[in-house]
Order: sequence, then C-alpha cells, then structure tokens
Amino acid sequence: MNTVLENRTLRIALSVLFALIVCLSPLTALTASADYQPPREIIELWKQNHHLIGAISIPRAGINYPILQHPTIDDYYLNICFDGTEGYPGSIYTNKVEGQNFSTWNTVIYGHNMKDGSFFGSLKNFLDADYLASHREIDIYAVDAKHVYDIFAVVIYNDRRITDYFPDDNYAYRQGFLQSLAEWGLEGSIFLTDVEVSTDRPIITLSTCISGMHDNRLLIVASERG
Repeated sequence: MNTVLENRTLRIALSVLFALIVCLSPLTALTASADYQPPREIIELWKQNHHLIGAISIPRAGINYPILQHPTIDDYYLNICFDGTEGYPGSIYTNKVEGQNFSTWNTVIYGHNMKDGSFFGSLKNFLDADYLASHREIDIYAVDAKHVYDIFAVVIYNDRRITDYFPDDNYAYRQGFLQSLAEWGLEGSIFLTDVEVSTDRPIITLSTCISGMHDNRLLIVASERG
C-alpha cells in the first residue's frame, strides 16, 4: 500500500473512531473531575503513539482527531503523521510551551488546512455566521479531564507565533492577545459577545493557514465553560 493510501486510510479510521467517542461514550456528560477516566479509544491510541495528549471534537463539523505533542521539538508534527510517516496531512498538535493537560491560559492547537476538508480544512466554514451559530462547541478529551469550550471569535489573523508574542504567564500579555484579535483581525472576522472571556478563564486557539493568504492564519478562539 502506498503512503498516500495509508494516510487516507488512517484518517478515515481515526475519524470513525472519534465519532464513536462523541456518539456512544457516556463520557460526553462528564466534566473535569478527580473521577474522570479517559475514553478507552484514547488509551488504545496512546499505546500506538505515546505523544498523544488528547483528542479534539467539534460536533457535526467533521473534526474528530487525536492531538499530539512532541516532548522536545516544536512543530515536530507539522508534517509527521500519527503513525510516524512524514508528509501531509501531518497531525493536529500543540507545542511543549502549552503543557500537556490544557491548563495553560491559551492552548494553541495547530493543524493543516487540507483541500479535502480533513484536519483543519473545514475551519473556513466558521467564517459563515450561520454555520458558526450551529457549531459553537469544541470538546477536548484530555488524558486527565474533558474540557468543553464555546467559540467567541473567528479571526483572519497574521502569521505571528502567538506564544512568542503573548506569553501565558503574564496577565498583560493575556489581555494583549484578546485585544489583538480585534486590532489585527482582517475584514471577515467574526466576534461574539455572549461568551464569558477573561484573563483568568482558559481558552484554546485553533490555528491553520488560509488558501491564497500566505502571511495570514485563520484562528478559532474559544473559552472554557465554567
């Protein structure tokens, strides 16, 4: 089997696997607690790749993927697939500055904008206000907790590395990032005001490239439910 076919087969298998988590697992009702047990599917995937730190699901948006993090090399999984093969589509991943349990204030999650709509290729749909209105929830199934987030911004941003410009350990930088979304966001960005957002409540930022806009990134920013 060639590499392209192997990667496509893996994508299909993972999508089905995490769809089962969302549709069948009783863990959909859990919140972060000492009694949390990670989904069995995550445990099985971790056995295949110990760099697994969780999974992301956006209900009805076709995004159901494992999240990886290399312990020492930033952007390692940009072009490394879950099974270790090199090339597209790479993996959904975070960098080591984020930690591994989604407890930092702003966890930035990266993924390729694939032409077939897989991985973060479907994030461009969120630039449509009607689509966004019915796809506001992002679920993260971590190893030690489940986190639920509500989207409050869809931003056509610049290509600066967010964690370099806005370190999480400084409240002024946290506020600076929130302000930058409006100040640096280009026409077409969407901002919602019905979600509680603060420098004390954790957020996640999904980041992907934009076709034809090499100096920009599309950001989906969501605040964790209290």
